[in-house]
Amino acid sequence: MKNTPTVRIVSATEAKNKFGEMIKHAYAADEHLIVEKSGIPVVVIIPMADYQQLVGTSPATVEIAKQVSEEARRAEARRDLAEFLKQVHATMPPVEDEEEVERFIQQEVDAMRAEKAKQMLAEQRGKYSVRRKTRKKK
Repeated sequence: MKNTPTVRIVSATEAKNKFGEMIKHAYAADEHLIVEKSGIPVVVIIPMADYQQLVGTSPATVEIAKQVSEEARRAEARRDLAEFLKQVHATMPPVEDEEEVERFIQQEVDAMRAEKAKQMLAEQRGKYSVRRKTRKKK
């Protein structure tokens, strides 16, 4: 479900100086940017998917249409994830000791890696013992 895009008015100078950032906002944050020159709106920067819907035609090639569709899905997924994380963070208690949290996370990562190493070692031993048994039979 597509959210209503935010609309922001920027000057031509700002658009020139921050063009890369504005493209990112249009694409990632579903933002429409109206660019004014001398107080007159002259152009709009919008995501490609919105342009396609507005014009009513597909891009010239099938590959571009596929890319636009995939990127639109990714952008929407990123927005949904950002909103979900925002909600989760709002319900979490504040962290008092960040170093303690980092130590806890590292302990858990180390424990998981050790368990994985044990599993891999057991699998290797199992393969080796099967090979030894088959050799003895010959």
